[in-house]
Amino acid sequence: MSGSAFAACRCRRGSAIGVKNTALSTRHHEASGGPMTMSGMREGQPSVTAPGLALRRHPLRLLFTSWPWRSLAYLLSTPLIATVWLVSCWPMLPLAGVPLGRLERRRLRLLDRAPIPNPHIPAPRSGVRAWIGLRARERISWTELLHGVLLVPLSVLDFSVLTLVLLMPGMLAASSGLLVAFSILGIDPALVDPGTTAIQRDPLAQALLCVLGLVLLLAGLYPVTLFAEGQRHLARLLITEPSAELSAQLEGLTRSRARITGAFDAERRRIERDLHDGAQQRLTALVMTLGTMRYQHDRGEDVTELIDRADTDARRAVEELRQIVHGIFPSALRENDLAGALDDLAAGVENAGIETTASIDLPPDIASDVQVGLYFATSELCTNVLKHARATSVLLLAHRTGAGVLVVTVEDDGIGGADPHGTGLLGVTDRIETLGGRVHLVSPVGGPTRITVEVPCAS
Repeated sequence: MSGSAFAACRCRRGSAIGVKNTALSTRHHEASGGPMTMSGMREGQPSVTAPGLALRRHPLRLLFTSWPWRSLAYLLSTPLIATVWLVSCWPMLPLAGVPLGRLERRRLRLLDRAPIPNPHIPAPRSGVRAWIGLRARERISWTELLHGVLLVPLSVLDFSVLTLVLLMPGMLAASSGLLVAFSILGIDPALVDPGTTAIQRDPLAQALLCVLGLVLLLAGLYPVTLFAEGQRHLARLLITEPSAELSAQLEGLTRSRARITGAFDAERRRIERDLHDGAQQRLTALVMTLGTMRYQHDRGEDVTELIDRADTDARRAVEELRQIVHGIFPSALRENDLAGALDDLAAGVENAGIETTASIDLPPDIASDVQVGLYFATSELCTNVLKHARATSVLLLAHRTGAGVLVVTVEDDGIGGADPHGTGLLGVTDRIETLGGRVHLVSPVGGPTRITVEVPCAS
């Protein structure tokens, strides 16, 4: 079935399947509280969670957000927090950082919308002595104390930065604005301050200085935001620890890379073995046949049988080489772009007897490694549907979001219960995670199964 014919076929027959499967997956999504990724992360996190990220993404719109004012509030409160801590918590000596860390994690929410869990382990026994013993053994207690020690010089630095970038421009704008107001009201500045200069009595010069002060005051919010972002990173480092979810994600990524390395080694050995046992032997036999052919031809003997044998050996060698190369780079991508290759996969599922709906809208300028990874991942998902799902219909969706993320979804109405630790899905996860992407799996027992692959694309 050609790509155009299959596209027409799926448009006529597939709309009902898409509505049905989407409704089923939506109900399961609502029941389970949102799809869980293979790496253990939930969707729906805010896109801008820190002032530094807002500064990088939207530098021109930064002043119209709350981040500069949050940063200013954080820096202004730092000297107060440091002073109160020095006065009240020093009797606790090595554990003086524990209450400070608790307060700082709350204050950090001014600059950080990401979750900030409590890193301390709950005491197994009640009592002050057990609590002190546990906290003294925790690494985070000592890093919180270090944070308190660093908070004192940071307070002085905060005051210096705010004075330089905000207080001085603010004083310039205020004083110049006051002199402009005197001029408008007809009041001679010399009556208020006999030491005023000619420039101070010039309304135009003071108006320009007032505007300059306001511009510098607004521009000063950028270094304030940047300085607060640096303190946010320092606080994250000293008073928080990676969440269990993030640690599990990192551990999973490490295992995934180890499996990828092992798979590459195994694939290299397989190619060497296939070349040695297959194509190389065929080509060696072909060389020998050609040598015999030359010898018999020089003697005037009939070489028709040798020509047929050489032709057979050459064809078999070409076919074996084609099979080996297909495992490295799929022929579907040599002949088409990713959209066409995925369309061929959908046509293959349709030809296998499963009603298939496909909606593919992908740009042609996708990086080669991303195309290969997505093609093999989708091919594995389609193979799993054919082998294990017992499905009667399949939905294949592929598109690029406005944020530049390639999204491929394979959904079937089969028996569900897909194992995320199975060999096939682990291979899909390994391929996608090496591209910086994620795999989302929703597969309740009884179905439907919905697997979504997301890969960032810079094209």
